Amino acid sequence: MILRRTVLAIALAATALSPVPAQVEAASPAAPPAAPAPVQQQRPNVLLWLMDDVGFAQVSSFGGLVQTPNIDRAAAMGLRYSNYHTAPICSASRASLLTGRMPHSVHIGGHATAARNFSGYDAHIPAGAGTVAANFHAAGYATYALGKWDHLPNADVSTAGPFTYWATGQGFDRFYGFLSADANNWEPQLVRDVTTIGRPRTANYHLSADLADQAIAMIQSRGATDPERPFFMYWATGAAHAPHHAPPEWIARYKGKFDQGWDKVREEILHQQIAKGLMPSGTKLAPLPDTMPRWDSLSAEEKQLYARQMEVFAASLSYADAQFGRILDTLQSSGELDNTIIVITSDNGASAEGGPHGLYNEAAVTGRGLSVADNRAFLDQWGSASTYPHYAYGWAVAGDTPFRYYKQTTHEGGTRVPLVIAWPKGIAARGELRPQFAHVADIAPTLLAATGVKLAETVNNVPQLPMEGQNLTASFASPRAPGHEGPQYVELYGNKGLWQDGWQIVTSHRYKTWDWQTAKTFDEPWELYDLQKDPGQTTNLAARYPERVTAMAAAFNEQAKRYNVYPIHNLSDTAGESARIAAEDFARRRGKWHYAGPTSNLASMIAPPINTRGFRMSAKLNLADAGVTAPIFSMGGRMGGIAFYLKDGIPMLVMNDLGGRSVPVAARQALTTGPQRIAIDVVRGTADAAGAVPFNVTIRSGSKIIAQEKVDFTLPAYFGIPETFDIATDWGSPVLAGYRAGTAFPGTLTDILFDFNGMGGGGLSLH
Repeated sequence: MILRRTVLAIALAATALSPVPAQVEAASPAAPPAAPAPVQQQRPNVLLWLMDDVGFAQVSSFGGLVQTPNIDRAAAMGLRYSNYHTAPICSASRASLLTGRMPHSVHIGGHATAARNFSGYDAHIPAGAGTVAANFHAAGYATYALGKWDHLPNADVSTAGPFTYWATGQGFDRFYGFLSADANNWEPQLVRDVTTIGRPRTANYHLSADLADQAIAMIQSRGATDPERPFFMYWATGAAHAPHHAPPEWIARYKGKFDQGWDKVREEILHQQIAKGLMPSGTKLAPLPDTMPRWDSLSAEEKQLYARQMEVFAASLSYADAQFGRILDTLQSSGELDNTIIVITSDNGASAEGGPHGLYNEAAVTGRGLSVADNRAFLDQWGSASTYPHYAYGWAVAGDTPFRYYKQTTHEGGTRVPLVIAWPKGIAARGELRPQFAHVADIAPTLLAATGVKLAETVNNVPQLPMEGQNLTASFASPRAPGHEGPQYVELYGNKGLWQDGWQIVTSHRYKTWDWQTAKTFDEPWELYDLQKDPGQTTNLAARYPERVTAMAAAFNEQAKRYNVYPIHNLSDTAGESARIAAEDFARRRGKWHYAGPTSNLASMIAPPINTRGFRMSAKLNLADAGVTAPIFSMGGRMGGIAFYLKDGIPMLVMNDLGGRSVPVAARQALTTGPQRIAIDVVRGTADAAGAVPFNVTIRSGSKIIAQEKVDFTLPAYFGIPETFDIATDWGSPVLAGYRAGTAFPGTLTDILFDFNGMGGGGLSLH
């Protein structure tokens, strides 16, 4: 989870590639069609699938119990790296992977949406750190990015641009995806290049299938000019980040598959990892986090809930794997698969951000969390459009078997993830393992070396800095070739670490990653582990080898200074900075937000704070049609939101809680066509002990009151990562049931004013 949401921005005109119809794949892919004669091209294509929050032990070729036959297919064509490490959080990993530099070097040491005004954390990737895509583009490649793009500054994502840090400003010809840490797989808020678009209106829509459709269309579109032009494709699925969404028939495939619980699953996975040679014989499982229960201690109701959560996660990952298989089939059919470098990996370890019991709506992570009873009310809907779910953290521990901890920590569970590299034409090995240490910053220089593309001297007329990652192509030929050599640091929100020569020093600063409020000093002692003998980090050897700890700590300090790691800070520090920025913005505006006309996809940090304060909204409208259903403004969506709509022409305030429960306040009459002025007052009272807030709502048409009502409602302060603020439309998951996302207001809407003075409330948005 993150503290502040990435802003989605749009231009107003939408263009689209014709989507390829989604296909429902079987559990195991059918035999691909016979390949025609290979296309002759000098340089290989590159296809990089970056999964999200997928742990080392969650895909089947790494011993996991989630069936991923197409990842297995690629692994059988090439190599599996068993000692590959990332940064512990998505933005930092993605920035490092694409630039070939260290996360803090490119100013994204944490999550980009929790940026701070320090060089290692301000989220402004230096112009001298051009991406691997920019280098491929300079060498004549077509470059495509699809899926998640969230490593950019919030302030630069707006309808006005600039678009410097968007994918199309970072070396990619085309982009199709979403600009936030995750997306609603049923109703995503999508961008094509720099234009917001609605999702394709195909039957049984799912984002993973859509991303495959678009990838195939982009690959095939080269035929219009130069079918032999090589491509670089960055395919960054939302899977398997929360929300875990999957078609019901895929969820059904996993029914009962995890009833044995996370303890038995860990044992089974470790057995398979040892048998596959991924872990040395004698490897022990990492100790459980001190708050995590044994499966046998749980009630029948808890076991049923948690097993269902894992079934849905597994289905979402398997379904994404099937869509990736369709891309591989397309390349095989065109004769290009043999000369395509395939890279499959994850941005960080499995996520424990669902906390002890999981979340039917991940937006609930900001409060007290959810109880078993809260979640069980959504048991039968888990994974559907009626939930926005995340699993209990016990499954993250299992998904990182045999390692300690999970995403956001610097122990092995946070950073050690699967890596598959295949290139039938260029790598002779088939199905082999590589034990060399490798780092996320190594991917870019390795791809450039493998394709024969030299680092560009300039990108956008800016001289380029050397890549800090290392070339791993020697490992393609031998498991004994050098890997990433020398010490390598890692740091995230006070969790620190350094790897060197098979050892790691690491600190346990913050491991309850579902708690954003950790505020501690950074004086935890270094732990020391021999990862070659003890990958599960079960035995701390710091007291036995103090000289090694001292030397490695000095190496960490040297790299921390070199790569802009200092000043180290807590995640909670970013919340205070966000609150300060919001307060300054409120004062600068004198509590008023004015819009001349429609706007869209503004995240809470730059939107009017209608989710936390009372307000008066007034606007001029010229209604073209009577009896229409359309939004005047909206913020959030079905699972938490507030909006002012015309419903069948009748003005209506709608408020949704995190469970999708809706409270409307409707006027007594519909508006007529033509020019007029509409206003709504939402006066906010003080919350009671249960969190319910009294709202006094008054709706006016001109000077006439057409609705006046008091309602008590628990309106959340945080609506989730991708949900945004819109005027004259409602993108993504609509606040009002039955409205088609993205449908524009039928007429003109101008002079929109939000005034928060004297209207109650006063809490600032939680970004």
